[in-house]
Amino acid sequence: MIDRRQGRGDRCCLSGARGQTLQDYTIGISLFLVTVAAVLAGLLGFTSPLTAGVSAEDVSQSERVSAAMVGNLSTARQPNELDASRLSTTLGRPVEQLRNRWGIERTTSLNVSLVTLNGTRIVERGGTRLTVGASYTNRSTATASRIVVLDDGTCDPSCRLVVRTW
Repeated sequence: MIDRRQGRGDRCCLSGARGQTLQDYTIGISLFLVTVAAVLAGLLGFTSPLTAGVSAEDVSQSERVSAAMVGNLSTARQPNELDASRLSTTLGRPVEQLRNRWGIERTTSLNVSLVTLNGTRIVERGGTRLTVGASYTNRSTATASRIVVLDDGTCDPSCRLVVRTW
């Protein structure tokens, strides 16, 4: 008769049998971490469009302000020609007064600038930069712009009136 218990004992010590090695463990953990990172990156990418950005209200406010400025400060000579002295006066007022004039909430930031056509610098008139409002650097803003000329020849051939809200 054959002792079966003895056969079982021999099986555990065979040279071909092995347990989990350090390399197996390292590969398994690495694959697990890569999978978890990929899933998290996918979920964060999926939810990023839901983060706060520029709202439709900000877009409509910037459009409304730019249209009001061009409509109220225009001369009757040609389309989009603005009265330079009236524009300077408007942009010289405190931003709170302009915010009340155009019906913009206190929680909404506003910046109005007259810039060169390529947008590289703010136009100056009589040593005064034609801009008013908060700085908008590195922010998502709702922007409305109009191509305008000034009646005193400051903008030659034209400038860009840029209204930003955020």
